[in-house]
Amino acid sequence: MPFAVWVSGADRDRVERVADAIAAHLTTRDLPVEVLDSRTPGADALAPRAVVVLVDALARHGVATIVALPLNAEDARATGARMIEVHACGGERSGYEPPDRPEVELEPGAGVERVVGTLEVLGFLPRGAERAYTEDEERQVIRRLKAFGYL
Repeated sequence: MPFAVWVSGADRDRVERVADAIAAHLTTRDLPVEVLDSRTPGADALAPRAVVVLVDALARHGVATIVALPLNAEDARATGARMIEVHACGGERSGYEPPDRPEVELEPGAGVERVVGTLEVLGFLPRGAERAYTEDEERQVIRRLKAFGYL
């Protein structure tokens, strides 16, 4: 069953670049992917609950969704959605509050391998030929996700 990746961050351009990089990687695995961001007509005007409903509908049709809109991922988390939150660190924006418990934090210049690795650890994606995490790092990810209550 597909999943959603919520990408947040103070720098909208960076958030969209991260979303595009995640989508590009997922499409190499022959997974249908949709990106919802400021370039998606009407997406900025959607209420958070409407985005959650849209993501759920896409998932029912086998589409993984990358959400790169200035929304709180907790709205989606509350529905029990299969999702992870990625915080694209860097930049500043007035009124922006970083997420409390993102599954992945990407520093500027970092690739999306950790995002993919986390999706694999959670069982949202089958393991790829290349591992994003060492066994020790994977244990740390699992401990962190359990501490947050996600596992």
